[in-house]
Order: sequence, then C-alpha cells, then structure tokens
Amino acid sequence: MGKVALNGLTATLFVLLVACGGGGGGDRAEGVDPGPPPSVPTPPPPPVIPNPDPAPYAQALELLATITEVTLDADNRATVDFQLTDGNGTAITDLTIDNLRFVIAKLQASPLGNLTGTWQSYVNRIERAGSVGPGTEDKLQATYERDGEFTNHEDGTYTYRFATMLDALPAEILAQAETEGLDLGFEASRTHRVAIQFDGNDATTANPHYDWVPATGATTGIFTMDIAATANCNNCHDPLAIHGSNRREIQYCVACHNAGSTDANSGNSVDLKVLIHKLHRGASLPSVAAGGEYAIWGFRDSKHDYSSLHYPQDIRNCVNCHAGTATGGDRDDLVLTSQGDNWAEVASGAACGSCHDDAFDHIDRNEETACASCHSESGFVGSIANSHRNLVREASETYAAEILDVSNTTPGENPVVTFKISNPLTGEDYAIKNNPAFAPFSVRIGMAWATDDFTNTGNEQDNASNSQADAITDSVDNGDGSYSLTLPLAIPDGSKAPGIAASGSGAITIEGHPTIDVDGDGEVENIPLTNVHTFFSIDEADGTAVARRNSVELQSCLACHSTLSLHGDNRTDDLTGCATCHNPRNTDKRVREVAMDPPTDGKDEESIDFKTLIHGIHAAAIRQNPLEVVGFRGFSTHRYNEEAVHYPGDLSNCTACHTDSGFTLPLADSVLGTTIDTGSDRADPGDDVVVTPTAAVCASCHDTQVAISHMVSNGGNFSTSQAAIDSGEVIEECSVCHGSGRVSDVSVVHTPR
Repeated sequence: MGKVALNGLTATLFVLLVACGGGGGGDRAEGVDPGPPPSVPTPPPPPVIPNPDPAPYAQALELLATITEVTLDADNRATVDFQLTDGNGTAITDLTIDNLRFVIAKLQASPLGNLTGTWQSYVNRIERAGSVGPGTEDKLQATYERDGEFTNHEDGTYTYRFATMLDALPAEILAQAETEGLDLGFEASRTHRVAIQFDGNDATTANPHYDWVPATGATTGIFTMDIAATANCNNCHDPLAIHGSNRREIQYCVACHNAGSTDANSGNSVDLKVLIHKLHRGASLPSVAAGGEYAIWGFRDSKHDYSSLHYPQDIRNCVNCHAGTATGGDRDDLVLTSQGDNWAEVASGAACGSCHDDAFDHIDRNEETACASCHSESGFVGSIANSHRNLVREASETYAAEILDVSNTTPGENPVVTFKISNPLTGEDYAIKNNPAFAPFSVRIGMAWATDDFTNTGNEQDNASNSQADAITDSVDNGDGSYSLTLPLAIPDGSKAPGIAASGSGAITIEGHPTIDVDGDGEVENIPLTNVHTFFSIDEADGTAVARRNSVELQSCLACHSTLSLHGDNRTDDLTGCATCHNPRNTDKRVREVAMDPPTDGKDEESIDFKTLIHGIHAAAIRQNPLEVVGFRGFSTHRYNEEAVHYPGDLSNCTACHTDSGFTLPLADSVLGTTIDTGSDRADPGDDVVVTPTAAVCASCHDTQVAISHMVSNGGNFSTSQAAIDSGEVIEECSVCHGSGRVSDVSVVHTPR
C-alpha cells in the first residue's frame, strides 16, 4: 500500500520545543490528587541553562522550521510565530530578516467540485511586458514580502508581522487584477496559507507552511489542496530545488505559482499545474512539435527554453507525480495525497490544455463544468485515467520469459538453453512457434562471458557484443510449453582466433519484443519483453556459477525512467543484459565507419562500456566534451549535450543510481580497463589501447584537462594496455585519497546535498 504523507517530523519538533520552553509552573495536572508528601525532601531541579553555543544559521547542515501560529490583527495583517533549530534540535538564534521571505494566499473555490480549488496570492507585483520575449501585456505575478515587522526572540523563536493588509491591497494591484478577472478580495471564511522561504544557507533549506481559516482560527478539519507530494517529485529531482535552490516544497510553490500569476514576457501562465505539465512535456508538446517554443522569462529577464526538454519516461504516467488511494494505492514507492486522484477524476481546461496545447479550440468551445459529460467512466470518450493508459506497457505485463536450464557449458561445447514464455496473469504458456505475436527474430537468446567483466572474446564477430540466436526459428518445441535452443557458437576453447579460451562463468540472456495490435487500429506495435538472464559455470572449480557484480539497482533507474526499454524495445529492464554488450571491450567503431551523420568529436571510435557510457550521458551538463555515440547500423548519431540531456537530480549524488558500495574505491580487481582503440585486430583484445578502470569511470564525468592531468599524476593512464594493468606495470593510486575513510573519500564527496 502507498505511503500517506504525514508531517511527523515537524510535529515532533513542535512538541519537543514546547516541552523545553515551558509555559507556566507546577508539575501537577489540575484536579489530580498529588498524594502524600515524600518522606525525604525532593531536591529542586537543576536550572535550565541556555545553550552557550547556539547553532549559527549559515553553518547549519539541516534546518527544522515550524510555524506555530498565524493570527490576524485589527488591520488584517497576518502575524506569524515560528521556530527554527538545526538537525540536532539546537535553537538557531541568529536569523535575520534578510534570510527570510514570506508568502500568503487564500484558497479560492472552483466550479469543478468541492474537492478542487486554486490558490490566489495576496502579495503581488505587476510585471511589465515589452523588454524581452513575445509578450505584449502587463501581468500580475505573485511574489513575497519581508518588509514587515520582524522580531527575534533570541531563543530560536521568531515573529513576523506582514506589511500587507489583506483587505487593503494597493490600488494599482487591484486595478491590474480586475483587468485579468482575478479576485484578490479578503475572504476570512476560506482557507489561507502562510509559507516561509529561508535564504543564506547553502547546505539545506526549509519551506514550512501553515493553513488556517481566519474567521474561526481553525487549523484542522478545513479544506486544503494537496495534489502532488514533494517526495514524489524527488524520485527524480533529488531534490526539487528551484530559484537558487531555496524553494523545495510543493506546498510552498503553489502559494505563488497559481492561476493568478503570468509571465508577461512570454504571455505564459506560471500556474503550477500548467507550468509543470508543459515543461515536462517539453519537446513533445504539440505546439513545439509544430515549430513553436515553450519558454519562460525568469529572474532578471533570463530566458528558460524548455522546447528541447525530453521527459525520461512516458508522459502518460500521471500517477508518478500525483497519486491518491484510487490511482496510486498499489504503489509502495509513492506518497499519496488527499487530492492525488484529481488528475483522473476532475478535468480542467488549464490542466488538460497544458499538455494538449493543440486542443484549445475544443476546450474553448465547451464549458469546463461539462468536461465530465464526455471525459468520464460513462462518457463518450471514457475516463481520464483510461485515456492515459499505456496499452503497450500493459500488454508487456502479459509476457514473461523464463530460463529453465542451461547445459553443455564447458569450453568447446555448444550450450543448450531451455526456456519458455508465458502469460504471468493467466499462467498460460505461449506456443511461440505458431503464435503470430512471435515473428522470427522477435525474441533472441544471447550468451556472454566472463562475469568478472564481460568481454566476449572469441565471439567470431567484429565487435565485443554477446553472441545471439533466434529463439523462435532456432528452437525445438519440447511439448510441455518449454523450448530448447542449441546456441550456434561453441564456448571458446582457444582453438580459434584470437586463441583465448573462455573461463570463469558466463551469462545467458533473453530479450525481444512480441508484436500485437494493442488498440485495434490494425497496426501492430512492439511489446517490450522484460529481459531475463541466468549465469552458468564455464570452468569454475566447484561448478557453481559466479554472478556479475551488482553496482546499480534497477529500481534506482526506474525511479526516473519508469521503464528502461531501448534498442527498438528489445532490451528492457535488465541491467546485466545491458552489460553483456556494453562491456569494457566494446566500441562503436564498426558503425561509426558507416555513420550517416558522422560525429564531430574527432575520434575513430567511442567506448560503449556501461560504466563510462551511462555516466557520460547523464553528466552532459558538466562535461566539457559532449559524448557522441553512433547507433544502429550507422543510421543514428546520438549527441548527449546539454540540449539533449537534462538530468533532473544532483549529479554529485552517486547513490541516486548506485548501491551504497557500488561506486566506492578501490574498484573490484576484476574491473577491466576501458578500450578506446581496438587496434588492428578487433577480435584480439591484446592490441587494444585502454584507459585504466578508475580513470575511465571518473573521466566519463570529469573530462576537463585539469581533471585528467590530476588522474594521470596519480597513476591513471589514458593510453595503456590491459596487460600492463594486469602485470602491475601501471598502477592507479586513486584510492590513497579517494578510498573509503580517506581524505577525499568518494562516498563522502558524492553524497546527496
């Protein structure tokens, strides 16, 4: 079951601080018999001495902030009481008004139902159009204030009295609001929100908020809006940190990013539900695909163009951001919110039109309150949730491959693989020989060696990819739902070029995609088959297969990607399967030689080793030289520059992808150097030019000449051989400083902010 969002941390903090601060005397509850006096006088408690060394705000590694109360005075100015400690519960007493920003908004009703609403800020400014961008009209834009009365009580508690009078806003602001059809009137019976931003602390930040109804003072049992949880955003964003990294909580963002805020320079709304949908869809927005752009002009008129942004998963996965009990109740990785199901239950022109921005004629022709007449379970179009179904992904859940046995696995033998493909929802085994979903080459079985670090030396190919066979045409029906396939390549015994026998353990993989018509339109589509693998012993002393090392968890990848399906939907959700081809000896040389769009990096070949490729792709924002890789048969060249890749997380946080020990130094002894030049004989790794393992992986992100010189001066080598590494002629000394417990421990440097 999904996790329900509870702010237990701040609640606990509030209780602890109130308990420490006291509030009146005595140690007896009223009306309780104190009992007989003690026979021995009880010594008085020791005096409470304030912490002589309160935590300096700027140095705090964690901020814990709680708004304890908000009240309105006779002028309808909000007075905010709040408290602040560091992560150890030590009061922070040196906060100044320059460290703070305050916002206040009301929750307006919506005609779409009693579970919907929109925030409207009381604190606004007018942004003038015309200086930059295509916008032509001045627009109201929510903002913050900090010109009110600020009091530091010097004990970790503070008071701020807003300058803004809720029922006496500036005439210029009210006039602009009227031209835009906005209601800024004070409505004491509606839910209001105060939120705070903390500045001037680089290590952490906090955005506490407080919801209450001014007319009654109620803080519980009131209507509020909670559609998207920050924790769900942080599955990708690691963390969400906008506008100088100090705005991190969705409940704070919506106080300004509401329907009453517009970027005058572009004319685009910055309402959160519009802004977030549009920028995440980015390059696939219909308006952008038609040749337009989606841009917002921000701080100091800086242009933020999201027209090239590529979302790393299917845009229809609405539940990955906002989830309630109906739509996300089966997801343990999501935080559920009270209105998290609204995306599936309540259609709105703003939310729907933000992604479907080619549908405004349709939206404008229809009353918003009438959307449900078509977009509902009983409507003509069907429910919103049904319209966002990924039928291909659903179909993939009806196919599961299983490797039942691998035999004949000693050098010189042709392995025999027994397998089956079934429907896990029904338990039925597919008859792959006569089922139209399984065409020749739609499913393939691969073999790779060795698991200490794959090289596939002796695969009788001109690259280092795994050796494959067609699971459909080359297999034999066993009559019990299973099939057997004898691989055409014998495990190398050294009798053929390059004369190197396989040893250790190997891997068998199954990959592919059945093809079916998922929506009845007469067109078949590729259905990703979740890849599987198993390991087998080649010549292990005890006959037990040794698995490949596991430095990355698939679920870490899926937190952002939802599913990893690449190379024509053939390779899906199996990192070990990926590594069988993306190994230290494989490069793009073969396809680079026939590239239709030749790379401009000046290289004859580029490594596709997993440990360098994935880093090089994700680190596009910090690399000096963008990674360029030629793809399938030379038809495509993939340029991973800042325009193509927008990593949403913290690049210094290796644990976002890796296991806790999957990126630390020293690397395992079995990790090979990375080939950058396959030499005159591609089949023979003996003449390969390689980069030492640690230097290869570090330089895949840190590729400046300064960084590379540092690596070289500490034993890294960018032009050596595997033989020199194996013999100890070349020795990396990176672990002296960057090893566990050392002065620049990688696990300390590369951790979350």
